[in-house]
Amino acid sequence: HRSTVQGIPGPLQDRRRRLIYTPSQHHLNISMDYYCSAKFTDLQVHVQSRLLYNCCKAYPERVDLDWLEANPGRLFHTDTMLADRKLMLDNKSCASCHYGCYKYEEQGLTSTRDLHINEDKISDPQAPIRHLDISLSTDCNLTCMYCSPEWSSSWQRDVEKNGDYFLNGVPVKQNDNWSHLWSKIKQKSRSTDSRFFDLLIKEIKLADELESISILGGEPLLNNQLDQLLNYVDGKKINIITGLGVSDARLRKVLQKTKGMDVRFQISGESTGELFELIRHGVTWKDFQDRVKMIEQNGHKIKFISTISNLSILGFADFYEKYHGSHEIILNNLTDADWMMPHVLDTQSKIDFIDSTQSKKNLPEFKRLLRMIKDTPDDTHRANMGDYLKQFSSRRSIDLDFLPEHFLKWCGL
Repeated sequence: HRSTVQGIPGPLQDRRRRLIYTPSQHHLNISMDYYCSAKFTDLQVHVQSRLLYNCCKAYPERVDLDWLEANPGRLFHTDTMLADRKLMLDNKSCASCHYGCYKYEEQGLTSTRDLHINEDKISDPQAPIRHLDISLSTDCNLTCMYCSPEWSSSWQRDVEKNGDYFLNGVPVKQNDNWSHLWSKIKQKSRSTDSRFFDLLIKEIKLADELESISILGGEPLLNNQLDQLLNYVDGKKINIITGLGVSDARLRKVLQKTKGMDVRFQISGESTGELFELIRHGVTWKDFQDRVKMIEQNGHKIKFISTISNLSILGFADFYEKYHGSHEIILNNLTDADWMMPHVLDTQSKIDFIDSTQSKKNLPEFKRLLRMIKDTPDDTHRANMGDYLKQFSSRRSIDLDFLPEHFLKWCGL
């Protein structure tokens, strides 16, 4: 599930990626087990930009369509992926995994690898794909605070209209040339009618041991060709990853199509009320709750994906109380937006969280949250959080008075 800032450098397709990451002198003495089973089972595909992520947190590579056409069945076994897996089996750090996990672990922070730590070890670099994530396009009505133009067309419009966000004088969340180009093309042309989409369908048919397919975006419920994709992947376990930033009428149409199918909804959410509407800007808390009920009434299983940032720490306990009794809630690590990582909080906010969750402190989710907030943020992260929150709220005319006064003061607001 992509709920992280992913700035893809423009020259990515023009250079060969360095496979082995060399730690800095500060980290040379760190002992780490670099293995992660997700590297051997998971693939995320961004159809719009032809990017492949060998797990949801990995640094991407762009697929060569001529190569793929000449090598059917190898979408999950590119030369780069095979080389990375061999490095991992030799207990060496590979650059793609340093990007999303290793670099945080070296700082004593948590990473998404925690979710896979107890899984069986796979020793074959040619192991078959088990889990496939497909992002059809970036079309999305939301501007979630930790997303970016590469994953949301609304984010793209914000940056095109208002310019980049700046932290310490450096722009963040920049559009790359690829995103800008594809924003000018109609949804149908840039997704399911593309050559890559046709090749992807062939790859799915060749993947005999593929267990599950997750359809994400952007917002997949907005995509005009979602019905077509569902027809192609019938018989697999299907997950639709959604922020529910669609009209009720649009959601009803999808629910009519999926009635009786083995389709599960994984819904992004981690807070309530005004805090929810800030973090996942573009959908109201009331509409979100109503649409969850619509999906429940259609007979689908629901799982919530809660991306844990410093702001969501302020409201996660309320979200958990509302939904944990009827639906599974899994935690998703925020990466790259280091000014929004869970530990970037004032001391009083951390104390309030600990005190308010005493009865839950032995639950796995809350044990993990307590580990996430234990580190002390530096002044740069604190200042950047304040600057970012100010820019984000100003562009959307959001009053931040509902946030704790001590947190706003700590951020310099």
